[in-house]
Parts: sequence; structure tokens; C-alpha cells
Amino acid sequence: MNYKENKQLLLALFITIIMMSTTIFTFGQTTINPDTVCANATGEQYFVTNTPTSTYQWTITGGGILQTGQTSNSITVDWGGVPGLYSNAVEVIESNAAGCPGAPILLDVFVLDLSGNPIGPFCSGDPTTTLVGNPLGGTWSGTGVVGNNFQPSVGVGNYILTYSMAGCTTTINVVVNTGPVTGPIQHF
Repeated sequence: MNYKENKQLLLALFITIIMMSTTIFTFGQTTINPDTVCANATGEQYFVTNTPTSTYQWTITGGGILQTGQTSNSITVDWGGVPGLYSNAVEVIESNAAGCPGAPILLDVFVLDLSGNPIGPFCSGDPTTTLVGNPLGGTWSGTGVVGNNFQPSVGVGNYILTYSMAGCTTTINVVVNTGPVTGPIQHF
């Protein structure tokens, strides 16, 4: 390897190390709008990049309550239980040391409330039953779940099935009962 190639390799390595070290200590901000939260979520954190001499005025609408952090760059919010899309539910305005406000930064919030159709009780020989989650598009899991179906042939028991979507979950309880044990037919 000649001097020029060696110099280019060292420069590329140096740049890579600098990029990696700054990436390790940088906190990314979400750019997904709307944000999705679970109904009745507590302690949801929102933040903007901090400017030490600035103050921040936060406004929360759409069933959310600001719990901590007003005037700082980071807040926590407790969300209510009414599902839906709330436009401009989180707003922050940064003011610099001179008291000059910046442009408002807005975030829509979708409050997601999941539910699952109640099913059962079953007998162990009953046919497979379709599971329906609301809103559609989530994933079912648990003992006896295959795809979006529950199979009572899994056996006698009490099963908790979970419906998940976008980080939120809800559960339903399903019972599979035992049938009677009938003795042999006898003749007198």
C-alpha cells in the first residue's frame, strides 16, 4: 500500500470513529406523527433538544394531563381512556434567554384502546373459533391460538389470550371445560 492509499484509509477510519462516537452519545427524537399511545397510559415521555438558556412552554390537549417538566425540555404525560386521533395534542414553544419565542412544535397523538371479542366457554371437543380484535390488524397470542383462531382442542383449562398492536395489549379469558366421564354401558 502506498502513502496516498494509506492516508486515505486512515482518513476514512478517523471519520468512521468520529461518526460512531457522536452517534453513541446522541439521543434521537421521534419524527413519527401521529404518535401512538395506549389508552390510560401513564408517564409517557416527550422531549425536544435542550438549549440550556431556554425555557419551554408545553400544552397538552386531547385527554392528556401534563404531570412533570413544564418549562423544561422534557415532560411526562398521562393519557386518558378515550380513544381517537387528537390533532396537535402536544405543543411546545421554546423561548430563548432574551424571552423571544420560537415557532410552535406540534405533535398529533392517537390514543389506542384495544378490545377483544369474548368467546367461550368451550368443551374440549368444540370447533376452532375466530378471534376478533378491535381495531383490526393486531396479533393474537396465547395457548391454543393459531393465527387469529382459538382451538379448544388445546385441552381443559383457563387460558388468557393477548391481543397486541402498536405496543398496546389487552387480554381475554377463555375457559375450556371438561366433559362428563360416563362409565361403560352395563346390562342387568
